Amino acid sequence: MTARAGSTTSRQRAVIRRELRERRRALPPEARRAADRTLCRHILSLAAFRAARRIGIFVAFDGEPDLSPVVVAAARRGKRLFVPVLRGLDMTFAALPAEGLVRNFFGIFEPRHPRRIDVRALDLVLTPLVAFDAQGGRLGVGRGYYDRRFAFLRLRRAWFRPKLLGVAYSLQEIPPFVLEPWDVPLWGVVTEEGVRRFAGTRP
Repeated sequence: MTARAGSTTSRQRAVIRRELRERRRALPPEARRAADRTLCRHILSLAAFRAARRIGIFVAFDGEPDLSPVVVAAARRGKRLFVPVLRGLDMTFAALPAEGLVRNFFGIFEPRHPRRIDVRALDLVLTPLVAFDAQGGRLGVGRGYYDRRFAFLRLRRAWFRPKLLGVAYSLQEIPPFVLEPWDVPLWGVVTEEGVRRFAGTRP
């Protein structure tokens, strides 16, 4: 990832996060459902999804896209799904059970009895975000869970696995910004407008 113009301070990032989360929550229900259906179709048609056997996925929270159709389709295709489990400042991934989800301290659903997996064994991770740019930059909620867990990807010159595919609405795109040393860039992003791959990534 090359340096980009438009450096953002911590305070500016906080403002961006607040504005984008508010904008996402304000989506009318009908428009949200239509966008969710479309972006799920884009995910299901993606070659990286079809080839993946072990997929990280998130449970929608705070206006994030609902990926329920992806969960159903993945199960029918024999794929294994794993969701984030938070413990303090640490995030791991655990198998998505048929039942037994409970809310964690943020109010996000996660497995009651997690069966964890090494994230290096995941093929594809559908990654939540608050904002993204056209060069693969990602802003999360600001707690650094994904950046810490996938920090090893910053050391790679080419993408092998897991591929981090940001999942968002098109309204969450922002102008290019400079990545901090700890920021892990995305392999691609999917919105209701389609899938975008970023320069320097592998198929």
